[in-house]
Amino acid sequence: MKSESTKITIEDLKKIRFLEGYTDEQLNTILQMCTLREFSVKDILFEQYDELSDVGILLEGTLSLGISLPHEKRIHLGTIEEGQLFSWSAVFSPYISTAWVMAMTPVKVISIDAKKLINEIEKDCGFGLKTMSKIAQTISHRLSDTRFQLMNQLII
Repeated sequence: MKSESTKITIEDLKKIRFLEGYTDEQLNTILQMCTLREFSVKDILFEQYDELSDVGILLEGTLSLGISLPHEKRIHLGTIEEGQLFSWSAVFSPYISTAWVMAMTPVKVISIDAKKLINEIEKDCGFGLKTMSKIAQTISHRLSDTRFQLMNQLII
């Protein structure tokens, strides 16, 4: 993993699909929690069962998401595309990843400090409702994608 010195701006955040509908003030709050990170092709961002401290939003590139099975077998469950949230488990106890994520292309990721995000969710009800609703939508889509991929695995 490489960190990048490029600074993220509110204008950058406004272009991200997951952050649509946030006010400038809310985006500024999120901005204070962000770090920009770069990964190379085949870099593992985290493994299944890793403890997570950051929520990620893919800024550029493509990520593969999957689960590990016994005997070092990996199953690809889906692709994370630009503007999508991942590593949502960092917001929910026990803060353990339910999947692994690997860079399929060179990627840029916005990492949001999960503890700071949780604090803001608890402090500002409007922000919290908006954020938790968006995370719930992400989880719902991910669950549907996972079911589809697992059914395809069983058919093969």
